[in-house]
Amino acid sequence: MSPRDEVGAEVMKNRRDFLKMAGVLSGSLLLDNEILLGAQNNTLSSPLQKKIAQIWHNERLRASLALVFSQNFNDDLLYTMGKWSASNRRLVLDEIVNLYSVDLSQTPNENLLYTTEQLKAMKLGEFPSTKMRNQYDTLKNEGLSSQEKAFLTLGKVSVDSIEEIKSYLSAFSNYKKIQENLTYLIDGSMGHYWAINQKLIALGVVEGCCKAGSRYCKTAKEYPIAYGADHLDGDLTLTSEQRHALAHMWSEEKMAHDAYEAAYGLYPYLRIFRNIGHWSEVQHLSSVEELVSLYNIDVNDYSNTQAHYKPQELRKMGAGDYAISDFEDRYSNTLIPYAKESDVKALKLGCMVEVQDIRDLTGFLGQVGGNKYLEKTFKYLIAGSQSHYWAFHYALKAMGIAQGCCSVGADYCKTSDEYPSGSGDGLLASLWSQSKTIVV
Repeated sequence: MSPRDEVGAEVMKNRRDFLKMAGVLSGSLLLDNEILLGAQNNTLSSPLQKKIAQIWHNERLRASLALVFSQNFNDDLLYTMGKWSASNRRLVLDEIVNLYSVDLSQTPNENLLYTTEQLKAMKLGEFPSTKMRNQYDTLKNEGLSSQEKAFLTLGKVSVDSIEEIKSYLSAFSNYKKIQENLTYLIDGSMGHYWAINQKLIALGVVEGCCKAGSRYCKTAKEYPIAYGADHLDGDLTLTSEQRHALAHMWSEEKMAHDAYEAAYGLYPYLRIFRNIGHWSEVQHLSSVEELVSLYNIDVNDYSNTQAHYKPQELRKMGAGDYAISDFEDRYSNTLIPYAKESDVKALKLGCMVEVQDIRDLTGFLGQVGGNKYLEKTFKYLIAGSQSHYWAFHYALKAMGIAQGCCSVGADYCKTSDEYPSGSGDGLLASLWSQSKTIVV
């Protein structure tokens, strides 16, 4: 397996959980109102199932083309579209297929002699009918004639995909989840279109995708991805500020994890540090690691943001090991000495860490632009840190510190309006406020 494959495989191993966290996938236990209310039950009419099946097969066609073109021209953009971006899109579509038991063997134009499970098991480049195979071969031969033709072909396929899915949206007006997932695919295809357009211009095709004909010549108004030229299905070519934000947040989340694990070692009866440090902060760190790996960010050097990290390499770094002097100094010379003074001081440290975390994340939210991955990850981290703040607040109250986190100082005294998860983690908050115990 190539280094690029290893990185991608590691990213994709947890991508389903990541997309659920980011709000794109609902998860089997998180069905939205259209299912829970039974309104439009979890069945689709045959015509609607056929539309979903057609989209599903078209996605396989596009992914197959991008992958074979990437192998022929050794191009990273083609590889990303054919491998990792296509995997994201497949997850989003498969959620609909599984949720509504869509029969993939029935399309508007064909009845395929395969079961849905057999179709899902087919590899990219394999097709269940002569018609589909011929379509693929025609487009493949067209694209393999030159790198320019490869991108023009995929540009056309992207436009065709957008227009087809848009034409189907009204048919699913009573199915909120399906509309959300299909809109995600449309947005991604628009991103593909602009990324392809930019690549063609870089190859000397000044007309970009417009060279393929008027049908494929789009404006920003028609395909409103304002930041579009560098957008790829949520996988942006990040700005230096965005890369800095991710490098910073990886170190900050790791520092929180390291500090809470150290505090638990000092005060093992304070299980809040075990619960937050060993479980919650690991989840926070993993969500950032997904993006660090995806965007090849050097977390140790803000001036060198192109290093190729794999999550397992990041996790080998020891406690207090950041290679960025600011974080190493803060961990070793401020946080740990403060926590060693007393168990109450250790809990106050939690308040301070979470407030600083939220402050930094809130600032970085202004830099995400249109990147959905960054925005939803940062919002997820903010919500988690707000819950952690209230957990430490109630823990301090349980220790007899009536003011909770407010005892640390005005900068660390928050209200439920400022931190909307004012009831805390829910479970954690109730444990601290009702049982008044520090060992639960």
